[in-house]
Amino acid sequence: MMEGVILQKIKRFRNLKWIKRMNTIEVLKKGESTDADMKEFERNLFRHRVKNACLGAGLLAAVMLCFAALWIAVQNQSFDTFEVVRSFDRTDTMTTQYAEFKNYVLKYSRDGISCVDSSNRALWSQTYNMQNPILHVCRNSAAVAEESGTEAMIFDETGIQGTIQTRLPIRQIAVSSQGVLAVLLEDGNAMRVNLYDKAGTELVSSKFELQDVGYPVRISLSSDATKLAVSFLQVQDGGISSCLAFYNFTTVGESKEDHLVSSKIVSGIVMPEIAYMDSTHCFALGGGQLLLYEGSQIPDLKAEVVLEKEVLSVFHSEKYIGLVLEGEEEDYVLQVYDLQGHVQFEREFSLDYQTLKFSGNYILIYNESECIMMTDNGKIYYSGTFDEPVVNLYTLSGKRRYIVMHTARTDQIRLK
Repeated sequence: MMEGVILQKIKRFRNLKWIKRMNTIEVLKKGESTDADMKEFERNLFRHRVKNACLGAGLLAAVMLCFAALWIAVQNQSFDTFEVVRSFDRTDTMTTQYAEFKNYVLKYSRDGISCVDSSNRALWSQTYNMQNPILHVCRNSAAVAEESGTEAMIFDETGIQGTIQTRLPIRQIAVSSQGVLAVLLEDGNAMRVNLYDKAGTELVSSKFELQDVGYPVRISLSSDATKLAVSFLQVQDGGISSCLAFYNFTTVGESKEDHLVSSKIVSGIVMPEIAYMDSTHCFALGGGQLLLYEGSQIPDLKAEVVLEKEVLSVFHSEKYIGLVLEGEEEDYVLQVYDLQGHVQFEREFSLDYQTLKFSGNYILIYNESECIMMTDNGKIYYSGTFDEPVVNLYTLSGKRRYIVMHTARTDQIRLK
């Protein structure tokens, strides 16, 4: 009896162990199945993400191609004529001169200066009495002075910011974007360059003896007012030369005599043009040479371009320098250089121009009755005539809208 009970207990114990073993195996199988399912899910998720990334990249590439095609189409778009959108009567005198200033136009004469918008609405005006006013514009600031006089004024888009009175006759002016004004003054057998802030306070004064350094032909102030470039004409032993001098008004130039940090003598030629294009890039032109400088503190000569033909005109923006030389098949050839001295493009034209300038992202070449408009890569997109004499032309918006100033009215036009 006892043996029978023992055998039954042994069978029950073996059955329990077998059931536990089977349950364990089942759990393991379920775990393996769960791991496999998770791995399959992760693989599917990865494939889904890769697919979406490829679709997104393809869509982005398609959008970029569309934009590129649209940009190329706009760049290559040309126009045959124009329509007058709006017209405004003008009350300016015949002696009024004009200059672009940000999105506005400065109108100045012997009696005063005013700033008008594209609708010919005056934003501000300032009266004065200057027999021969000279104007200089740099980004956010403009300055006007009487040549051979002793008065100068500084403006921004809101109006007058300051008036400066000098003791000596003014020969040239150059203003920075912040409104600091450099003034070239005549002082007997010497010349002075003084810097003033908008309040009229003298910041720097430098004196140049003509017998030592020569006569200053041109001055140019960097847009941040920290550097000044001067081209001097020197005559020695019956020969001429040019001295390009660079001055620094920060701590870099404090230890230098007269703040002079760099200079270059160019023998046998006159350099009548020198200009800062921004705060770091400067160029000098003359005698068949184009010299390009670069430097945040001390300008360094980066490129020297030899010009085989006479330069008839020069104009520049903050990015490009435009030169007009004598042409061969046409009357003129326009060469545009970048800041490193590389030719951006070269194009011949025959228009007997009065004005060449960069306006916005475009180049405008015009006289009283004809004009040529081209992109900064040399693509001509409009060439036409005007029914009435034109005294000023500038870009209003994009490639199609312009302001045309006639003798008696101002037109807003749209190319078509």
